[in-house]
Amino acid sequence: MGGLMEKYQDSRGGWLLSPPSGWNKFEGEPGAYDVKWQDLVSPAENIKVSSTPVGSDIDSVLKLGGGIPVNELGEKLAKKRGAELVSSNERLTEGITFYTFEFNIPSSSAHQILQLSVSKGKIWSVDANAVGSDRWTKRKEMYENVLNSFMPKLS
Repeated sequence: MGGLMEKYQDSRGGWLLSPPSGWNKFEGEPGAYDVKWQDLVSPAENIKVSSTPVGSDIDSVLKLGGGIPVNELGEKLAKKRGAELVSSNERLTEGITFYTFEFNIPSSSAHQILQLSVSKGKIWSVDANAVGSDRWTKRKEMYENVLNSFMPKLS
C-alpha cells in the first residue's frame, strides 16, 4: 500500500480522500488550497486539495486546456513549473475522468504528482510533493494511492 492511510471526508466540499495517517492537516488558505496535509518529519512533503469553479459548459479538464491531448497538456503544465513531464495518464472512475501528471523539478530536486478532474461545476486539483530523489522513491507509491483515493463526491 505504500504507507498507512486514513479516510477523510469533507462534507462541506463534498469529497473523499485517504491521506497519510498522522500527517498534520491544515484548513484552506484562500486562493492556494482547500485542505493540506503535511509530513511531520519533512514539511516539504505535502498533499493539497483545491477546487475552483468552472463554467457550466465545462465537463472535462481537456476542454479547459483547449481540447489538446493529455500528454500535450502535461507538457504545458510542466513548462509552467520549470519541470520535466515524467508521465501523464487518464482514468475513468465512477463517471469522472481523472488526469494525472508526474513532474520532476530539477531546480529544486522536487517531484510532484498532480491530478485534475472536473465535477460538480469545479475543477479539482490534488497534488503531492516531495523533495529529494530518495524521499520520492520511498513515497511515490503512497502518493499514488492517496491521489487514487480522491473522489469529488460523497458515497
